[in-house]
Amino acid sequence: MNRSIFVLAITTALLISGCAVFGLESDYLVMPVVLEKTPIPNAPANILNGNFFLKTRLVISRSGAVKAVELLNSSGDANWDSAAAESIKHWKYSPGLRGGKPVSMSIVQVTHIITSPRVLYHLAQMVLPTESQADSALALLRMGANFDSLAEIHPLPNSALHNGDMGLVDILLFPSDIQNELVNLRPKGYTTVLPLGPYYVIFKRLM
Repeated sequence: MNRSIFVLAITTALLISGCAVFGLESDYLVMPVVLEKTPIPNAPANILNGNFFLKTRLVISRSGAVKAVELLNSSGDANWDSAAAESIKHWKYSPGLRGGKPVSMSIVQVTHIITSPRVLYHLAQMVLPTESQADSALALLRMGANFDSLAEIHPLPNSALHNGDMGLVDILLFPSDIQNELVNLRPKGYTTVLPLGPYYVIFKRLM
């Protein structure tokens, strides 16, 4: 059976900004949140029947790109460790914020690795910056608006997706609340408005 990795990333953040005084409202920090994940390779045999927590230190740029990955522990399989780190380099994050402004951040991320059957859906997504805009887009869809056209107007920042088309996606890579909406989604159907990091997303199942 083909298997994939379900991951839950838990982060703590350290700001990279030289000397700074924290505690003021203007210094309020918002940590980066994962927006897009590339699959992590299948787990090595020594953790295939159990769970593993992969600990990494990441540097997330002001644009949400991963600039560096440092492994802080090991699965015991050096080749898998390197492949997992390389996959994480391609993840997309919302930028960390300080006082409402994007900043570069170093985060310690603990990724829970669990082997699981793959659940592949062909998905498209529409990403909007505010809940009110997302609600308006959902209302337009319910009145018959074209999903592709709306998704083209609202592309995900730093993404090369065309018309929101994500291709085949393992839905187990999403947070549990999004999984719960997607698992019962029929072809051509779309979800309600779902929060994802600082954005609001509507997914459509293409097939």
